[in-house]
Amino acid sequence: MTDQPQRRETRRRAETRRRLIAAAREVFLEHSIRDAPVELICEAAGFSRGAFYSNFETKEDLFLAVYEEEMTARIDQTRQIIERAVAPTGEDRSVHDAILQIGAACAESLVADKTWYLLLTEFRAHALRSPHLRLRAGEYLVQITEAVAELMQHALDELDMQADVDTRDAVRALIAIYDAELERAVFSNTDPNMGTLFTEIFPRVAAALIVPRQP
Repeated sequence: MTDQPQRRETRRRAETRRRLIAAAREVFLEHSIRDAPVELICEAAGFSRGAFYSNFETKEDLFLAVYEEEMTARIDQTRQIIERAVAPTGEDRSVHDAILQIGAACAESLVADKTWYLLLTEFRAHALRSPHLRLRAGEYLVQITEAVAELMQHALDELDMQADVDTRDAVRALIAIYDAELERAVFSNTDPNMGTLFTEIFPRVAAALIVPRQP
């Protein structure tokens, strides 16, 4: 019985945090991180400033929570895509066809959001000038890279292939290409060409980075 109030408080705190993160994402997307007042985030979430500062020290801390949630969702989507593409079918499977299937599914499912890219670029620029924030952002980046590298390794194992380089380096190369396309789209004020990126460029780069598994 004595644990019930504590459990209710834990659930309440988790719900408060969840609502703040959801509200912050929308406010950040509309106003940018720099121009988003804490008061507006709290108002959108239905809380006071006290609720904000009991969960986060700064807006940047809150953005890191938004970033983690966003990346987790995208990784989960990618995991599902890969699982479907490499699932045993009882038929001979072409590695090329599997890579194209993954690329086409990613192009359809992983929406390229220029506004999100602008937010991420803003945060990176700010983090580079803050040793503490840079350290935390670097830790998140390592976690994301490791998670995606695990997905790539799983896909390669299922296809009886192996990377010709460290899978983490391969992931960094693919992410750099993805970011470059978003940057091009932002500066040219055009839509990102995710169809070409995922179905033509990524498969060719991936094919150049993998080889049949050695016995």
